[in-house]
Amino acid sequence: MQFPVGTCLFMVNAGDTPDKPGKTYVTVHLDVAASTSPDDLRPVATDIAHLLKKTEIGLRTSVVDINNWGAAKPKYQTLLTDENFQEHPWNGASTKAAEMAIWKIVDPE
Repeated sequence: MQFPVGTCLFMVNAGDTPDKPGKTYVTVHLDVAASTSPDDLRPVATDIAHLLKKTEIGLRTSVVDINNWGAAKPKYQTLLTDENFQEHPWNGASTKAAEMAIWKIVDPE
């Protein structure tokens, strides 16, 4: 996947979802220095969701989080999440705007 100019993949974490046996979560840490809010991450988060959905791990992923915590000095701690990843097709069948609206902004727990 080619990221937009100024967007770097910093790290990806995945693990078992404790309340959903057999399901995983995926957290993607980006470094987007120009980003001032999670809304700035919606386009690249949507592209990541499209790619992830086509993978083996995507078939068992229940939650996807996208954040900007890879930046040297993150300007915010909130992140984007899709807590129902399996219920969303992430295949471009909807408009890009509709897919980007799926992401919710949350504070980390």
